Amino acid sequence: MSAGGYISGIGHTGLLIWLVMGWGFDSEPLEFDVAPVSVVSGEEYAALVAATSPQPQTEQPPAPESPAVEDTPPAPEAPETPPAEAAPPPPPPEAPADETPPPPAPEPLPEPPAEAAEDIAPPPPPPAAAPPPSPLPDVAERPVPRPAPRVAPTPAAPPPPDAQVADTVREAATPEAESPEVAEVEEQATAPEEATTEIVTEAEEPAAAPETPPAPQVAALAPPSAPRPPSRPARPEPAPETEPRTETAVSQNAEPEPDPAPSSDTSDAVADALAAALASTPTPAAPAANPGPPMTGAEQSAFRVAVQQCWNVDVGSEAARVTLTVAFDLDPQGRVQGDVRRVAGQGGSDMAVEAAFQSARRAILRCQGDGYVLPADKYEQWKEVEMTFDPSGMRMR
Repeated sequence: MSAGGYISGIGHTGLLIWLVMGWGFDSEPLEFDVAPVSVVSGEEYAALVAATSPQPQTEQPPAPESPAVEDTPPAPEAPETPPAEAAPPPPPPEAPADETPPPPAPEPLPEPPAEAAEDIAPPPPPPAAAPPPSPLPDVAERPVPRPAPRVAPTPAAPPPPDAQVADTVREAATPEAESPEVAEVEEQATAPEEATTEIVTEAEEPAAAPETPPAPQVAALAPPSAPRPPSRPARPEPAPETEPRTETAVSQNAEPEPDPAPSSDTSDAVADALAAALASTPTPAAPAANPGPPMTGAEQSAFRVAVQQCWNVDVGSEAARVTLTVAFDLDPQGRVQGDVRRVAGQGGSDMAVEAAFQSARRAILRCQGDGYVLPADKYEQWKEVEMTFDPSGMRMR
């Protein structure tokens, strides 16, 4: 090593030792003042403040001076009146000659002995007053209708077991005959079928309804001694009566009546009519998919700006005056499917319209990148896009 290296090492070592030891860097301490401080408690401080603060004095307004009252002259003395003469006392009333003596005082009842007093029970308390009658009238429970196999406007009682069901009521013939030679032929009693005004379900049926005893049977026999007439005169046919429309309540346990089998001719006619109706009825089209909510103005503006960034217009060419409308399809990822189609163009020659179309096509394909950023839940709204390229303002549908 050269001498300069030694000198440099010794100098740097000495410099470091001087900096570490701090020779020559000691400074004189600054002077500072010390003030004595005394600690005072809160009670002492409050006492000092109360002693030094002046006591507030409330100034009272001066009392109003009452005006001096002048001496009033004495009232004149009233003249003395002479004392009135005392009236003579009235004479005492004379006592009646026959004066009834006062009735004698009732003798006090003898006090019962102590034992008898204990045996005597106190009188019973008076009976409590009856509660006032309720102002509400008594409401009778609505009778539960009895289930019946028929519903009619007018309810009917159940017919006797030996009577036939008919629309009109007819009593059985009595055994008495008007003449011994001609006797009435035995007529059987008839009665309408039991009916009710409403359909009674199982839930409305009473739990235990007393059974109605059957009506007594009426004997309708001709006298045995009467001879049978050789022939019966023809009875006039009654006028046809319109049967009332009735609805039969079908119980749950009742078996449905089998429908009568249609004839072969009827079934063939029905089959032909159904086939003709099916052939003439057009097949309904499949329901269209839900298009979802429409795109907002902000979403349309963002899509238009994304395409406009790649659209270059030559201001000096004829194509700058062409208004062009193009259409294209997008997949769910926002990429163009197929090719861009020209829909309409106006404002210039065919060459100018073609140049404007190529410029718009390049702008759409160039700016798509990995796909346009569009809302996925509104794909049905933007899967088919129709855009108008107008140098004065681009529009989109």
